[in-house]
This record gives sequence, C-alpha cells and structure tokens, in this order.
Amino acid sequence: MRHYSMPISVAAIACGLLAGATAVQAGNETWVSGTGSDTGTRPRTAPCRTFAYAHSQTTAQGAINVLNSGDFGPLTITKAISIVSDGVEGAINSIANGAAILVQAPATAIVSLRGLTIDPHGAPNTGILFEGGKALHVRDTVIRNVGNALFFGPPPGVSELYIADSVIADGGSDQVVVQGSGNSTIRARLDRVRIENGPFNGLVFRPGNTPLNATVRSSVISGHGGTGILASTTGGTVNVMLDRTVSMSNGTGVFASGAAATIRIGDSTVTGNQALGLNTSGGGVISSYGTNQVNGNGTDGVPTNTITMK
Repeated sequence: MRHYSMPISVAAIACGLLAGATAVQAGNETWVSGTGSDTGTRPRTAPCRTFAYAHSQTTAQGAINVLNSGDFGPLTITKAISIVSDGVEGAINSIANGAAILVQAPATAIVSLRGLTIDPHGAPNTGILFEGGKALHVRDTVIRNVGNALFFGPPPGVSELYIADSVIADGGSDQVVVQGSGNSTIRARLDRVRIENGPFNGLVFRPGNTPLNATVRSSVISGHGGTGILASTTGGTVNVMLDRTVSMSNGTGVFASGAAATIRIGDSTVTGNQALGLNTSGGGVISSYGTNQVNGNGTDGVPTNTITMK
C-alpha cells in the first residue's frame, strides 16, 4: 500500500550523544534498526534500537526513519514528529502507558505515522491514543489485535485526523473512535481504509460540545457485532459524509443517533448486515443522494430523506 517514499539525506544525523540530549545535540533525522543500539553516538551506520530513544534524539519537526525491520517498542510522542517506514516493517508489539503509541503533543504539533505495524497480540489497550496535538496523519499502517485500534480524543481546540491506505482489524472493543471533549472541534478524513472484524462498533464519531465533521471515502467497514459506522451525539453536532464506502456484515450498517447527528451517504453499499442496514434514533438523520445500494440486510431501512442532485 506504500505509494511514495521520502527522500532522505545521506548526511542526516542519526541519534544524539545521549538519551537526554539537548535540542542542539539532537538531529532533524534519526534512524532505527532491528539490530541497533540505544547507547553512545548513533550515526546512520549505527542506528538506534527503539522509537523511544530515537524520539529523545530527534528535534521537533524532525523524522524517525526505519532503516530495517524490527520491533521498536511503544512510544509516547511529545512533539511534532514523523515516523517513516518505507519498504521495511516498523513494528510495535507492546504497550506502555495504555497504548502502543500515545500522542501528548503541544496544540500546534502535527504528528505523522507512515508504514507501521502495530500488533500487541491481544492486549486490551489502545493501538494509537491521541490526547494532544494539532493533527494526526496515519498512512500505510496496519493496527490489529488490540482493544481500541485508534482513539482520537483531543482536548478543547481545533484538531484534525487523517487516515489513509490502512488496515485496522481484530480489535477487542470499538475499533476507531473519534470523540470530542468539551469545546473540541474535530475534522476527520478517512480514505481507502479497511476496518474489519470486531465484537463491537467499527467506526464511531462522537462530538463534544462543538462540531465534529468527517468524510469517509472509498473505505470498507465489515464484520462487527455492533454498528459498522456510528454517528452519535448528546451535545454538539456531528456530520459524516460517506462516499463510495461499504458497510457490510455488521450488526447494523449505518446508524445516526441523536438530534444533531447527520450522516450523508452517496455511491455507497450497505449490505449483509444482520439486523439493520440504515438506522436512526432520537432525531438522527441519514440523508441519501439516491445513488446507493442498500439491500440484503436483515431489515434494509430507509434514509430519512433524499438529497436532490444539482
């Protein structure tokens, strides 16, 4: 699923002199390897062993690059940073502080994760837990065998989530949760994402007191005991656009719950869901562009209204 690679300077500094290096000693580019070491001076030819050590040696706005495959351990991210794994496996198979990756970055920080495999082998915790930062970008990543695969729960303010070309599977709880708290305004976009096989809900949007706006395009949500795609509100508003997306073989396919929950759906398929295809409650709205395939469910359901194409 990897579509492009980032040019990397041969002269980039790998890791700083010590784990507690200052920003002056740290480098813009650091490296990790399955055969690396977290002691001493670590040039590109002798890279770090763990993401945690490399993070401590990387300046804000810098990048951690995976040189060759390995399990690089859990990580708490506290700055704007990128982790890039192109053509090799950048794995995290363990949990610390409740997550494989915990993002607690400043309000202006953008965090980018590309090419990772997160598989803690059934640990009842979280794959990626976002608690602070401006934006989280996840691309070409596999998250499986964990409680919540991804929980995006930012503090008050404006924040953004982008997931693309990724697979999320076999979670033990709701798999992807986008949830506001207080006055947290959230923008989310998922493109070409597969969310598969969980006992509860696949993709959940819950706002805080302010708007949550999301678009899901060219994605598949399947095999969940609860709802495939759920927009639920008791406070702020949530607006979800589904475009060329499939919700299949879940308990319920698409569910809008609450008076300020709206799901708009076009060119999409809802099929094979055991109980209901389309469902609303408490004043929730599902608006159809009239270009969908909703059939083969326990009860197909009908949209609240049809949007006239202009």
